[in-house]
Amino acid sequence: MAVMSDDVTFEEFTAYVLERRGAVPLLELQELFERRKRLKSVSVNNGQGLRSILPDDEKTLSKREREAKSFAEASAGGRNIEKLSEKATW
Repeated sequence: MAVMSDDVTFEEFTAYVLERRGAVPLLELQELFERRKRLKSVSVNNGQGLRSILPDDEKTLSKREREAKSFAEASAGGRNIEKLSEKATW
């Protein structure tokens, strides 16, 4: 199914499945098509929105690198910052 385009019709999907698997009940074809539509609607957040609002020198840094940079800048400015454990919750 990965070789099919995102906007495939039910008829094209049916022809593809029948070519691969042979006889398949109509109910199963409908369920497969609905499942495919749901899976295709999933989107992944890769952090591009956050990166777009960061300063230019921080856009390519990882979260850990940004944290280290902020910590170093604060320490250089005379602030005493105690790190919380990674498991700390609010």
